[in-house]
Amino acid sequence: MNWYYARGDERMGPVDDAAMDQLVRSGAVTAETLVWKEGMADWQPLGSVAQVGTAPAPSPTPVAAGDMAMPESLYGEQTVAGCVECGRSFPQDEMVPYEDHLVCAACKDVFFQRVREGGGLRGAFRYAGFWVRVGARIVDGFIINIATLAISFVVGFVGALINSAAGGGDGFEAIAGILGGLIGIILPIVYEIVFVGKYGATPGKMSLGIKVVRSDGSPVSYGRATGRMFSTWLSYIIFLIGFIMAAFDDEKRTLHDRICDTRVIYK
Repeated sequence: MNWYYARGDERMGPVDDAAMDQLVRSGAVTAETLVWKEGMADWQPLGSVAQVGTAPAPSPTPVAAGDMAMPESLYGEQTVAGCVECGRSFPQDEMVPYEDHLVCAACKDVFFQRVREGGGLRGAFRYAGFWVRVGARIVDGFIINIATLAISFVVGFVGALINSAAGGGDGFEAIAGILGGLIGIILPIVYEIVFVGKYGATPGKMSLGIKVVRSDGSPVSYGRATGRMFSTWLSYIIFLIGFIMAAFDDEKRTLHDRICDTRVIYK
């Protein structure tokens, strides 16, 4: 026998007895939750019907599922509020408060686990748009170029001193040139991984008040920052299309955001 149950102003189901038992154990359905199954004349609180899995006494005038109507207000005079996690409506006295927000019983474990991990509130993000992200990359590019020039100059200067002390020759100059090229490749990679993995943002992003997070608001690990860094190369390979995607996505995601399940948001 299938059950239907009310969540906010929505009719959920059908679910069988085993699934309803699981919903009760998880707290998603309580004794006050309105339920209906074939043989019931109207929606009633689960606690007044029967134990889950036990069929209620049949009504003398059963109502077919297609003919049942949802009450105009499922919770009568009770004050309802939206869950900050799933967005559905529940009576406030059945919800768990957190700061200025309310969380439903079904979402509380997931919600507080993310809070413990340092994540933000789902749905409370303000996503950084295409142009602010371009601006952050310009700032980062300027910083990386200055650092690359400075390091290359020091390497070249030291190489020249060693070369002079050794009596000249082209060997040290060639080595210095190779080192300068490697610096130009390695420095941007290390820069991105270290700053995003440790602080969630490069200096360019920090200067514009944005940061990189997981889709649930939790911080980005060094491993994910590494994958995200190398994923940007795909966007360069396909003529920057991966970056341009951010201008047309609801959550302003680039290709590497999609691959690594990240978002760029305002702090």
